[in-house]
Amino acid sequence: MLRVRLRPVGGFERRCLILLSVVAALSCRGASGRLAIVGDRKVTIENLSAFVSSQTGRSLSDVSPELAGALFERFLDEEVVLAANPSPGDHDLTPTARSARVRDLASALCPPSPQPSSSQVDAYLAAHPEFASGGERIKLRQLVLPDQSTARSARDRSRSGEDFVRLSRELSRAPNAADGGMLGWVERGQLPPEFEAAVFGLSEGEVSEPVPSNAGWHVFQAMERRNPGSGPDPALRDRARVQLAAAQADATQRSCLMVLASRVGVRVDCAGVSFPCRNPFEVTP
Repeated sequence: MLRVRLRPVGGFERRCLILLSVVAALSCRGASGRLAIVGDRKVTIENLSAFVSSQTGRSLSDVSPELAGALFERFLDEEVVLAANPSPGDHDLTPTARSARVRDLASALCPPSPQPSSSQVDAYLAAHPEFASGGERIKLRQLVLPDQSTARSARDRSRSGEDFVRLSRELSRAPNAADGGMLGWVERGQLPPEFEAAVFGLSEGEVSEPVPSNAGWHVFQAMERRNPGSGPDPALRDRARVQLAAAQADATQRSCLMVLASRVGVRVDCAGVSFPCRNPFEVTP
């Protein structure tokens, strides 16, 4: 008969066993899929996967790590707004209804910034001399929609004759949605390549195909066009005012979200994920 002698576990072996038990405990915690805690709600990898699918029409594993990281931060933005004014059933809404609920709450919790003053517009023009150039340019409105299906529906409704401004007020999540989503005049080279490809082939009044970005799905309407060499932008100050107002609205909303996040509490813990992961509400020194 084979006899096995068991010897006492020494100090080194004991330390190894303790280390292994800690690693196992961490693995078990990671297996729960928790990415963050916002207020008293746990954000899981399943929540993020559903959000990515609703925004892009693709699974989390099929999008780039950079896009997954950006969408994770946007999902946390929405969670902060919902946690700041919780209501039963908010997290049972469809992705489209949930985004609409977040937009309504954000409008109430984060009042818009005032319109830029004349002196602010003057300073902005002085810092951006490209506004006075005479290249090819196009005057645009935009819708920013939460997902691809909503963007396609908005495109079809606009192409069938519905008023673009009314669609903006009803559906868009752009900071200036209530004003019709006006972007103003833009020149070639000022937009991301995927936006340029979508808009610079449009005729006046035409509506683009939906274009994805980290902010959502964009649908553009071309209002006017000017060819190269047609002289300075006739609406130079209006164009600068619109872009400055959009930048100020983004900054105001971000500042408000930071205040709300500090109030409800946000903890991010997503070690081991395959996308860039950070807490967008942490203030770095």
